[in-house]
Amino acid sequence: MKVLDQRHLPDERPATMDEKGKRVFIFPAQVTGFWRNLRTVTEIVLVVFFLVLPWIKIGGHQALLLNIGEGRFSIFGLTFWAHDAPLIFFILAFLTIGLAFITAVWGRIWCGWACPQTVFIDGIFRRLEYLIIGSHVQQRNLAQAPWDVKKFFKLGVLWTLFIIVSLIIAHSFLAYFVGADRLVEMTQHNPGQNWTIFIIMAFLTAVFLFDFGWFREQFCIIVCPYGRFQSVLIDDDSLTVSYDTVRGEPRKGSVKAGETEGDCINCYKCVAVCPTGIDIRNGLQLECIGCTACIDACDEVMEKVEKPKGLIRYATGNALKGLRTKWLRPRVAIYLVLLVV
Repeated sequence: MKVLDQRHLPDERPATMDEKGKRVFIFPAQVTGFWRNLRTVTEIVLVVFFLVLPWIKIGGHQALLLNIGEGRFSIFGLTFWAHDAPLIFFILAFLTIGLAFITAVWGRIWCGWACPQTVFIDGIFRRLEYLIIGSHVQQRNLAQAPWDVKKFFKLGVLWTLFIIVSLIIAHSFLAYFVGADRLVEMTQHNPGQNWTIFIIMAFLTAVFLFDFGWFREQFCIIVCPYGRFQSVLIDDDSLTVSYDTVRGEPRKGSVKAGETEGDCINCYKCVAVCPTGIDIRNGLQLECIGCTACIDACDEVMEKVEKPKGLIRYATGNALKGLRTKWLRPRVAIYLVLLVV
C-alpha cells in the first residue's frame, strides 16, 4: 500500500495518484480548534436531521417523501403528484441556482460543511478509525504492517462498525422514498416478501460502505462534477480557504540572501491534516473542499511560535492582494435575480 508523502507532493497529478495511476492512500491527522469544533456541531446537527426527518409528520404526511413508485412527493406539508412535474423542476432549478450562488459568494462551503460525503466520512467513519485504531500515524503503520492477529482484529471490528453504520444510512435513505412507516413494516417481514426493496437496500449499503469506508476522497477528486464546476463559479471575489502568500513567503528554509523570512515555518502541518492531500500554500486547487482543517492546524502552530493567527484563513483572492472585495457583482446579481424570479 502506497501512502502519501506529505513533503513531496507531485505537481503534474493529484497527490492521491502515483505515476502509474495507482491510488496513494491518505491518513489525515486530527486537528483541534474553532473551525473543527464548529464543524463537529454542524455534522451532528446534519446527521440527526437526516435520521429524524423521515419520522416527522406535517399535515398527516411525512415531512419529506419522494415516492417515485406512486408518483407522490410530499415536501414539508406540500403534496405533489407526477403530473406536477413542472413544479418539481422549478424546485430543483431553485436548488441548483442556490448552490451556484452560495459557491460564487462563499466558495466550496457546501463541500466542506454540508455535503453528505464529507459529513459522514469526517463525522462518523473517520472518527471510528481514530477510536478503534488510533492516530493517523497508527493508522498508517497498521495499513503497512503485515497481517497478524492484531491487525485482523482491529480491522475486523472497524469494518463491522462500518457495515452497521452503512446499514443505518441505507435504511434512513430508503425511508425518504418508500416512507418511514412502510419501511418499518417491511423490516418486520421476511425479505422475500419485499425482494425489490431488500435488494435496493443491500445495494445502497454496499455503495455507502465502499464509498465512505474506502473510496472517500477519490469521489471528490475524480467522480464529483461539482469540483470541476467550481473553477467556473468561483472568482477573486469568492470567499475561500486561502494561504496569505504575502505574509507567509518566503517560508522557512527557502529564504534567499537579502530576503526577510515570512511567517510560514514550513512545518507541513496544513498538509498533514488535509483530507484530499493538497498543499494549500500552492493556491486554490480543484481538490480543495474548503474543510478549514488547515486553518485550525496553522493557527495552532502560529500560536506556538507567537505569531498572529490567520496565515491560512477564509479570504477572497482580491483581499489577499490588498484590493476591495466586490460582494455584489454581475454573476452574483444574476443568481439573485433568478432566485427571486
